[in-house]
Formats: sequence, structure tokens, C-alpha cells
Amino acid sequence: MTMNFEPFKLVPVGYVRKDGETFIEILPEFREAMDGLAEGDWIKLILWFHASDTPERRNVLKVHPYNNPENPLRGVFATRSPYRPNPVALYTVRIHRIEGRRLYIDDIDAFDETPVVDIKIFVERYDCPKEVPIEEREAHIRKGRMIGEVNLIPRKAEHLDELEEVSPEEYDALILEIGPKTTTLTAKELAELIEALKDVYENLPVEIKDKLRTHVMHSP
Repeated sequence: MTMNFEPFKLVPVGYVRKDGETFIEILPEFREAMDGLAEGDWIKLILWFHASDTPERRNVLKVHPYNNPENPLRGVFATRSPYRPNPVALYTVRIHRIEGRRLYIDDIDAFDETPVVDIKIFVERYDCPKEVPIEEREAHIRKGRMIGEVNLIPRKAEHLDELEEVSPEEYDALILEIGPKTTTLTAKELAELIEALKDVYENLPVEIKDKLRTHVMHSP
């Protein structure tokens, strides 16, 4: 059965540049999308391998992995081959420095002038999935709050039964993301964290606490 697919449009947000160093040059119209990125961040790059974008290469569905004929043929979905129905490439790289619209990154094997389709931050919970006590369906994403580099995502509780039988040490209450790293806090650990933060706050200089109170009073 032959299926007819409607084409859809992808636009480059920037290009890979190789000039002694490797960097991503973001196009001027997408400059604001860089806000929030920082040196040291890990990011996911989505590239379009334009050099492999030919009808012949798009029709290649099996390859010898690593282009070694001694390796048995495998479907391209089980490889990192640039030959595929849509020549999309994924990289995880670290931003070493930011200069204007340039993101200086680790060296990658993409060619100079390769179009960048999108950039996303690296998040361990999504990009390196592992067994975590709080399943995605139980995470209250809309209640998540970001404070600096810390992301707090509470657990939904309305659908849980027999909570009387669950101790605070057993009940996982919060997903805590710091940059790309993810951990989970139990209700007991959350309570201990709150008390520790109270102690930290109480030990702030009086002048700082006064300014914070003034800021809170004048906040809308």
C-alpha cells in the first residue's frame, strides 16, 4: 500500500559554522529564542543533513552500520546513518561560550553550513530516562515552578488511594530538576528541605531581609 504524505515546512534557525572552532550561528530573526541559554548548558541540536537530502539517499532503508560492509545490514531506524527518509540528525553538546548570536560548542561531525532546525535544552528526565518513583502521568507539570536553575514539579495526589497506609518516607512528593539533573524528594525529605531553607533565610543579613520584605510589599 502506497501512502501519499503532505509535505511540511522546516526553516533553519541557524547554521553550523566551522572556522577553527565549531559554533552555531543563530539567524538574527531568532536571536530572542537564545534568551535563557548559558555557558555550560547542555543542549540538544536538531540538524538537517542537507548533503544527504537526495531522492536516492532518502530511499535507502538499510545500511551497514558505521559504513562497514562487514557489519550486517540493519534498518536505518536502528542506526545513526545520515541516509534516512528524513535526514535529521541529533546531537547533545555543551555550550562553551556565547558571543552575540554564536553558540560555541563541542566539535561535531556535521559539515560546515549544515542547517540547524531546532535547539532544545538537555533534560535528564526526558533525554536519559530511568526508573523514577513519580511517573510522568503523575507529575503536575502545570504546577511546576522554575526558580533560577531549579525546577520544582509536584506530584498529583487526587487520584491516589489508601494514602493512610503510605508513610511520609515512602510517598514521593516532588520532582526536583537542577539544570539537566533530576532527582525525587519524598514528603519527609521535602519537609526537611523546607526547614533547612527557613534556617538559611533566617540567617540572611538583616539588611537583605528588609529589602526582600520591601520587594514583596511592592510586588503586584
